[in-house]
Amino acid sequence: MADEKLRQSDEIELNQAYMNRFFCTTKERIAYIGSKAFGTLTLGKFEVGSDIWLYKILGIEPKGYAKATAALAVYDMVNDPVSAAIIDNMRTRWGKFKPFQYLSLIPSIIGGLYSCIIPVITAAMGLSAGQKLIAYMILMYFNETVGAFFGGGGYIDNVFTPNPNERTSLLVSANFVGDLVSKLPGQIMGVLYDLIGNGYMKTSVTKTFVTFKTVLWIITIVPNIFWILVSRERVPQSEKPPHPVKGVLSVFRNKPLLIYTLTGLIGGIDIGSGEDLYYNDVLHFNMLPTVAGIPGMPLSYASYALAPKFRQRFSTKMLWYFSNGSIFVSEALFFLTGLVGGKENGFYLKKLPMSLAFGTGNMIEMIFYATKGIVAKEIEYEVLDYCEWKNGFRVEATINLMSGYFTKAKDAILRIVNAKLLQDWAQYEIGETAIQSAQTKWKLFLLACGPHLIFDAFALIPMLFYNIDKDTRERMYIDLEHARAKRAAMELMKNSEAETEMPTEA
Repeated sequence: MADEKLRQSDEIELNQAYMNRFFCTTKERIAYIGSKAFGTLTLGKFEVGSDIWLYKILGIEPKGYAKATAALAVYDMVNDPVSAAIIDNMRTRWGKFKPFQYLSLIPSIIGGLYSCIIPVITAAMGLSAGQKLIAYMILMYFNETVGAFFGGGGYIDNVFTPNPNERTSLLVSANFVGDLVSKLPGQIMGVLYDLIGNGYMKTSVTKTFVTFKTVLWIITIVPNIFWILVSRERVPQSEKPPHPVKGVLSVFRNKPLLIYTLTGLIGGIDIGSGEDLYYNDVLHFNMLPTVAGIPGMPLSYASYALAPKFRQRFSTKMLWYFSNGSIFVSEALFFLTGLVGGKENGFYLKKLPMSLAFGTGNMIEMIFYATKGIVAKEIEYEVLDYCEWKNGFRVEATINLMSGYFTKAKDAILRIVNAKLLQDWAQYEIGETAIQSAQTKWKLFLLACGPHLIFDAFALIPMLFYNIDKDTRERMYIDLEHARAKRAAMELMKNSEAETEMPTEA
């Protein structure tokens, strides 16, 4: 009886302390911020897989690429259920996701290095557009296989601390540091691309890309390796993994997840070519977002002071509406400005009015810039924690599988539709030195702005039914505090008993 009271007393004490402190060491904090701020750097619109990289730097045909990625989507949907079952059923002394971090390290390095040098290899070998596509699809299948079976290591970001306040604090810090440097690689590449395209630099875009991409890849891989080495998994998993069918059913009972997935699906219906080709082939001004975004830069930094206040006062849903609503207003202003003057002499052909429109809309967006960076991850964490709250177990991989199925099916269809629009309807010419006709330029503008604006408006509707308000969120995390503390206490007691029962040497 006394032992039982002592045990209950220990559990109560642990309950009180478990979630009211920060868990990460200084080394982990530095590693997390470094990984999120520097380990995620990209070349932006010139990154591997972007429209400019695919059609201008590498030089493959849109329709051929769309068909090839449709086959990749089928492969993806076949291996994802297997990998999800493996990940969600993993139980080791190091945690559920930690082993996958180590397993992914070497394959990720190989794939990253190949992605850096593939344009110069294909150019040196004189490959045709079809052969270049094959070379790129090898990388795509390799990355998909690695991501499916070793990608569980990425879920460590959800469980490295059980304290949502600590998680948010580190996320804000990482986003702030990342914002100071995240746009710089794309901006440098944009300047170089414009200088080369306008004849001020006598070199090829391909060689410039390969050199710069390789340097950037080295910069990003170091903090990611550091994070893998020092990160720990602290959210205790259920002692027994859920049955796969039960895990899938729990996803469909997760209303916030379904609503958030639907919102992402609608908002992600990117019919058209994207703005990058419009900046490059119509305005010949890849640096427009950078130059026009200068007035909004101070607002973006000031938004970090506003974000914590917004988070304390409003629910995650309202914060989502603030950030996404501002983006919709900005996009609408840009599109309507381009329509002024019509097809023949429209503002869409002129750098100054389009820069002014972009800059004005960008300043509206920047007020909620930090909020957007936080709320996007917070909702992801919320829907995962909501599943644990309602079901008593976490199924990150299964949730990712189900939401990913919808997204991948949508993306496969959109690639085919967009490729036909770009190649057949807009008559877009591929290649580094290609020049577009007046008709193509008009259609590139329409494809870049019009359809996406419509679907962004529709995406605002489903979130009206998102059922985690401020009170529900607080109640959920209070309950999770006690459940996780109890689970941790049971694990600690189990390990202590196991050590006690171990035979000692004579």
